[in-house]
Amino acid sequence: QIGSEVGYVKTFMQGVYLRPLTTDRRFVLALRAQLGLARGFEREVPVLDDDGQQAIGDDGKPAVKVVADLPASQRFFAGGGTSVRGFDVDRLGVTEILNVNGLSNGGNGLVILNAELRALVGNVFSRPFAVVGFVDSGNVFQRAGNVDLGRLRGSVGLGVRWDSPIGPLRFDLGRKLSQSI
Repeated sequence: QIGSEVGYVKTFMQGVYLRPLTTDRRFVLALRAQLGLARGFEREVPVLDDDGQQAIGDDGKPAVKVVADLPASQRFFAGGGTSVRGFDVDRLGVTEILNVNGLSNGGNGLVILNAELRALVGNVFSRPFAVVGFVDSGNVFQRAGNVDLGRLRGSVGLGVRWDSPIGPLRFDLGRKLSQSI
């Protein structure tokens, strides 16, 4: 056989909507929604004993179990400046996918919703400078079938944008709406 030991199907969709609120475009509403869904194909993997050897089942045959997990590199992660601001990078997820240190193991379902109000306040060194207020919401779920909009976590914050001569610069400060996991 050619290819990976793990088969899966995965999709990621994103929509962005920008709406000027004034004719001079000094105020802009920016909305973004992301949805990610994945499913691993079921496969048999050997069950190992404490010595790392394949265990033998009650029937005298090598023991196997059926799993449908995705490799960690293909799972969804969220948190940080490019998803739900106010959460550390890759630390957003339902309790089922977080380890004891609060790090995410990733999941097969992802929902992220962002809303941002941008206000152009002037120029710095003849380059546009804006302030923003934002509300973000989202979560990562263990399975695509576990996606539950009632379990989204939110954050709010403020930021600045400057179209510098070397490229756009951005600085955001976000705060979780709820400190509980």
